[in-house]
Amino acid sequence: MTHTELQGFLDGRVVIFEGGMGTMLQEAVPGSHALELLNIEHADEVLGIHRAYVPLADVICTNTFGGTSIKLGAVGLSERVAELNAAGVRLARQAARDGVLVAGDMGPTGKLIEPLGDLSFWDAYESFHAQAEVLAAGGVDFILIETMTDLREAKAALLAAREATGLPVMITMTFDETFVTPTGTDPATAANVLASMGAFAVGANCSTGPERMVEVVGRMAQVTGAPILAQPNAGMPELVDGRTVFRLGPDEFVDHAEKLVTVGAGIVGGCCGTRPSHIELLRERLRGVRPVSRDVPPALRLSSRMRTVEIGKNLPFAVVGERINPTNREDLTQEVLEGRTEIIVNDARAQYVAGAHVLDVNIGVPGADEAAMMPRAAVALENSIAAPLSIDSMNTAAFEGALVALAGKPLLHSVTGAQAKLAEVMPLAARFGAGVVCLAMDESGIKASAEDRVSVLRRIVDAADRHGVPREHLIADCLTLAVSAEQERVPETLRAVELARTELGLPTILGVSNVSHGLPDRGALNASFLAMAMERGLDAAIMNPLDESMMSTLRASSVLTLRDRDSAGYIREHLKRRKKRRKGEPEPRPQDGIEIRIERAVIDGNVDGIEAMVDEALAQGLDARAINDGVLIPALEEIGRRFEKRDCFLPQMMLAAETVERAFAKLKPLFPKGEEASARAIVVVATVEGDVHDIGKKILASMLENHGYRVVDLGKNVPAERIVEAARDEGAGVVALSALMTTTVGQMPVVIGKLREAGLKCLVMVGGAVVTKRFAASIGADGYAKDAAGAVDVLKALLEG
Repeated sequence: MTHTELQGFLDGRVVIFEGGMGTMLQEAVPGSHALELLNIEHADEVLGIHRAYVPLADVICTNTFGGTSIKLGAVGLSERVAELNAAGVRLARQAARDGVLVAGDMGPTGKLIEPLGDLSFWDAYESFHAQAEVLAAGGVDFILIETMTDLREAKAALLAAREATGLPVMITMTFDETFVTPTGTDPATAANVLASMGAFAVGANCSTGPERMVEVVGRMAQVTGAPILAQPNAGMPELVDGRTVFRLGPDEFVDHAEKLVTVGAGIVGGCCGTRPSHIELLRERLRGVRPVSRDVPPALRLSSRMRTVEIGKNLPFAVVGERINPTNREDLTQEVLEGRTEIIVNDARAQYVAGAHVLDVNIGVPGADEAAMMPRAAVALENSIAAPLSIDSMNTAAFEGALVALAGKPLLHSVTGAQAKLAEVMPLAARFGAGVVCLAMDESGIKASAEDRVSVLRRIVDAADRHGVPREHLIADCLTLAVSAEQERVPETLRAVELARTELGLPTILGVSNVSHGLPDRGALNASFLAMAMERGLDAAIMNPLDESMMSTLRASSVLTLRDRDSAGYIREHLKRRKKRRKGEPEPRPQDGIEIRIERAVIDGNVDGIEAMVDEALAQGLDARAINDGVLIPALEEIGRRFEKRDCFLPQMMLAAETVERAFAKLKPLFPKGEEASARAIVVVATVEGDVHDIGKKILASMLENHGYRVVDLGKNVPAERIVEAARDEGAGVVALSALMTTTVGQMPVVIGKLREAGLKCLVMVGGAVVTKRFAASIGADGYAKDAAGAVDVLKALLEG
């Protein structure tokens, strides 16, 4: 099916997807850890569920959600990818009738991609690619990628499915009760990044019930004109007597689901806990209802993993921080040559706090491997700071490395009208959905007149269109020249800014500080030029946000050019600075005490700098145990509190844990002899059998070790017998069990039962995304923790009790 054909299928009506498949199969065939295997061993059960949905839905989905080689490999089925996926398509096709489409269903691998996990982007891509090829060969109408929690894995899956099949691809992510994914991505950012990469439709599934999904869909609808798919659960899952229960009946489910259409969803179905009765009522209520018309204002939208910035006409002016640039900076040059990122991250953080919306990253140093260093720097920045990035390079390999490494949608800075450069950069921008800075110059250099510069920009826009890069992904740089050398060309730059908007409809950006090169009192010239350019319609500037005179000019000009409506931003900044002056709080400085700097390094995730700080502390005579107990542990506890309040997310939590691990590795050999034997307790940690998720468990292990516990980490997908054996052999005082899936929490009471049968008196603590305090009590667990940060306190209380 082509994109045009699928669009025709959607036009003029709300399309109904099927409801839950996995939860119905789990009821029909209890205990299965690989539902795809049922396509062979229990084909009649799968076919029966399909046939129950066919009279009610416009689209049914293949039973192939866990059909990648990586996910199947966790249960020993990696060699059966083609067989199980082909069987899934065959059953869905057998059930479908005319007018009912079949979506090839793909879900996450169960692993996190580097640096959050140990899976490479391209290994994930290959696994998704292989599955998508089988689904397409079997005859699905389009691909559905669903239940994604990590934006970077979603990008790998989308890219693979597009390139393996050429079919339309719909993709949905799952969000928690605070409207973010576990890795911190909000709905608008997910929609922007995935739609920019070519997703036919974007949306949300699973997550919470339909009531809270209304907010998710509404936020997505504000940033993309792509169709939006919503498939909520029948409420939040509850664990009752070891069974997963969804309490939302058809009437209540559909009452809320109807609201999804009013905020922008054009495709609606159900996920976990929904049944044919839910979909039947949904179809009845939405019969004859048309999707709402959405008018999304054009803008260049750039994203980090956690935030989206809009640049364009009548939008707030965008500051692109220019400080990450090694020109005339020996410290940064040396850091780049050493492959480190401490100064880069610190500079970025200072600019972000000062008001930068986007961060320009230029690490072009003679002798440095820019193609290797750029992705390293980009990842360090994206995992530390919310601002989207501008990848500033002349090296195409550096562009590609950053595009692969980043979860968000960056800006490629830049492309010219030179044909060779266009041929290199535009295919990358199209493949990964990136934004592009278009320089108004070509092989012959910078044109003298505004009209000639706009002519070059027009050629770039045409080339972008040929390569499949939408105009909304472009921003024009009409080029700032030094007034000291070419004074008459500066007015032409300002005219070109105006023409680029009126004739081409492009937002514009300038490197404003270039204007003052070679003259004294550069700040006055820069500020004046910025104000003049904003009056002509400039939308963004590459500038130093730490220069208060420039920022003051920007804030005032934003009021006068109507970008700051009701002067709200101007007043807010004034009040903030007045409050700061009254409080008299000093800014953190490098000369702060070493304990404060180490604590800040943990909270900021300064992996590259922590070891030198520990060496400095030891050289000053601080005791190793005192550094651990008095600095590292409180810092970890603080990041845990921030995580619990959603002030930070999984990437920041993991960076903090890695920073502490490096510090702890230096300190541990210096602890007093015999501490290992007198550890507070021996704790065996494991993710239960059938579950391949272990990121929270890894963080817990790191935190427990720092708190003085000896940790025995058994990994993931661990059989009950292995856990009992380790607890007995190690003399464990505590066993900590983790499960993320509703299909695997049933292993927790199995483990507890076998521990008791073996006569072991160890305490048992349980946790994970689907585990509740009530469930923990019902299975006889001694303690429950919502997350790793809370688990340390629970364990202390258990042992003291």
